[in-house]
Amino acid sequence: MASFIPRKGPNGKRVWQVHRRWRGQPAQVPTFDNKIAGWAWAAGIEHEIGRGVFVSRADAEGTLLSDALQRYLEKIAPIKKAIESPRFSRRLFRFGYAVTAG
Repeated sequence: MASFIPRKGPNGKRVWQVHRRWRGQPAQVPTFDNKIAGWAWAAGIEHEIGRGVFVSRADAEGTLLSDALQRYLEKIAPIKKAIESPRFSRRLFRFGYAVTAG
């Protein structure tokens, strides 16, 4: 079950921290602008846990797109045929990545 704690937000308005702890699962403490949004989030998470389909999203939420692209270029792209394609290289260059095949 979740606990709702009112806090003062960065703009001076009241925000709600939702503390959700479940045995065997990591504690989660997101912040919401209103209590109803926090309640909906907590109900959804508890429903997933009850059904046994909950997957922690903490790692995914903390990963930047640039980090994911860099990891893809280092681990996946070298084994793909497309990395030798000039079209692939142009697309990556547009995002600031230099591609060297081989």
